[in-house]
Amino acid sequence: MLLAFHGAAEKACDTSAGFAGEIVFLDNGEHVYPRFIAAKYPRRREDLSPSERAKRFLREMELQAASHYHPNVHWPFDVKMILDVPVAFFRRWEGDLSNYIEDESFGDLGRISLTTQLAAGLLHCHGRGLAHQDLKPENVFVRDLSKTFRDLPPDDLWLQPLVADFGSVNLAADKNEFRGTRPYMAPEQWEKKPIGEWTSVFVVGLIFHELMSRGEHPHGEHAGDWHRRSNPKFNRWQKDNYWTRWIDAGCVVAKPILDKDLAAIVADCLAPDPSSRPKLVDVRDRLLGAMKARSSTAAAQLSLFLGVADSRSSAEAWEHLRKRIALVRHAIESNWP
Repeated sequence: MLLAFHGAAEKACDTSAGFAGEIVFLDNGEHVYPRFIAAKYPRRREDLSPSERAKRFLREMELQAASHYHPNVHWPFDVKMILDVPVAFFRRWEGDLSNYIEDESFGDLGRISLTTQLAAGLLHCHGRGLAHQDLKPENVFVRDLSKTFRDLPPDDLWLQPLVADFGSVNLAADKNEFRGTRPYMAPEQWEKKPIGEWTSVFVVGLIFHELMSRGEHPHGEHAGDWHRRSNPKFNRWQKDNYWTRWIDAGCVVAKPILDKDLAAIVADCLAPDPSSRPKLVDVRDRLLGAMKARSSTAAAQLSLFLGVADSRSSAEAWEHLRKRIALVRHAIESNWP
């Protein structure tokens, strides 16, 4: 109720959790778009003081703000202190990528387009020195441009991804923490080796396989129950040795997708040795080439999206957000000098 009040929403409707934060979903009401927003605040950890939790959360918001602006990277529209706890508010748009993986109405062209733009968003982040360590479908928000702009023809291409949840960014380099979400951790995370663009390439390949197969993780099992947090699979997939066996076996794709060129992209991304994986820009370009081979019209639209993203990704500061984060920083420094 308190978060709904401060978020100017009608009510709180659900909860979730991220890498380092608790999340409360807020309902703005049926006549507001986007209808749902998410309020995120630091997760309580007994091994971290309130001061350290607040400072880590501030670090996350500052890193996320440093990624502005790119159409495929998510951002908070407000940050504030509530009862000495920092809280960030995000638009939830149409939900996250896990809501679309099993959607039979979402076609192949839309899935290729979405993954291509996901690679572009991650390329932008790495260009600013931001290495995401917890990339997964739940941390990729989806925006439907047809809900924002009128009279667009029915098409899967209007769905755009936004990289979200920066709580894990650069933790390996800054805090010596390598963990992520087990089904989406690259071999170097398990081995506590350097994290970088090559790690994002691995997870992009994994997510792309899941998208094109309508839900099957490359190791051979369907991921639907995991995304729905349904047991017994959810608990089974929480065990380290369940995934280290697959990693040790060479990250073999149990059932490659039928399109050979797309299956080759997945296989190259999932190379166990990071040095053997393609560059992220090459993954983006190969996916764009795959789109051109299937539809010149769709490829032209996708190229337009990529071009607009490049033209709008300068290092300009967002004045409002910069000031809001500065106020939170001042409050944290005043509370815990």
